[in-house]
Amino acid sequence: MAVSSTNLLFFFRVRGVFSNNRLIIAFFGLTWLAVVAGCLTATQGLTGTNIGPTKYCLTADMKKYVDAAAVAPFINDTLVFLAITYRLMGNSYITQPNSMKTRLRIFAFGDHLPALSKALLKDGQLYYL
Repeated sequence: MAVSSTNLLFFFRVRGVFSNNRLIIAFFGLTWLAVVAGCLTATQGLTGTNIGPTKYCLTADMKKYVDAAAVAPFINDTLVFLAITYRLMGNSYITQPNSMKTRLRIFAFGDHLPALSKALLKDGQLYYL
């Protein structure tokens, strides 16, 4: 539930950044649903067993499809991060960043971005890392 909820917040950010583009919002809405579905695989594909007489347990068996619980959020987070970063890079003060060094500095450090765009970029980087 925690992973799905956190990814929902990232989806809300995409909706805010791409508010006029229904196609992108629909795409990322579907990827969020894929995250929810992927996380639900853990509820059906894991089997636990007690550690001796204690109340603690270990995973006894894990089905192969449970990997979706890790893969789906990773793919979604990557796509959302790249989409938001691409959109925010368009807000830079430089109208045409000609050099790769300038583009990289905007991407990595938020140079030449307004304060709100830079804050969104940094927050997205922290979450993704």
